[in-house]
This record gives sequence, structure tokens and C-alpha cells, in this order.
Amino acid sequence: MPTRIIAPDENIRLRYRVPRSRVIEFEIDADRPVKSYILRTKGLELFDQGSERFKYYGGFPEERRKHQQELVLPFDEGEWWLLIVNPSRNHSVEVFYDVSY
Repeated sequence: MPTRIIAPDENIRLRYRVPRSRVIEFEIDADRPVKSYILRTKGLELFDQGSERFKYYGGFPEERRKHQQELVLPFDEGEWWLLIVNPSRNHSVEVFYDVSY
């Protein structure tokens, strides 16, 4: 599993192509609670603009240390993003993540 450090009130975004089967699975293990979202590019743009109304297709918007989900993407081409957000304003977080399809 790759490891990343996310600074306080920051995020990482990981871009992937939609697999032919449309089935994806991801797992996150963090040392502090984080949020996760499965987004398309438009949703990521809205998130970056500060909108609280952006469409996401999976993930866990409530803070938690462990995330695991398997889902079928509702679109069959293009890109999708795994967004991992550190909501803490004071502490960095170490995250281990794995994505498979």
C-alpha cells in the first residue's frame, strides 16, 4: 500500500481511468480520521471552488480512520478521482491507500 502524509486542512487526489468492468475497490488506513470521495472531474472542480454541493459516487464523507469500499461506477468511460481529505486544522495525517479494479 502506498503511504502519503497529508498536511492539516489539505487533501490528496488520485486520478484513475474507468476500468472496462466499472468495478473498483479502495481501502484507506489512516492514523487520524479522514474523509474520502469518489468523484468525476466536475465534482473535483466544485470541491476546489469550496462548494458543499458536489456529486460523489462513493467514499465516506464522515470522518473515519478506516475506509473500504467496492462499487460499480455509474459511468463507463473517462476518469475518476479518489479524494482523501484531512479535515484537521492542526495535525498532519499519515494515510496508507490501495486501489484495485
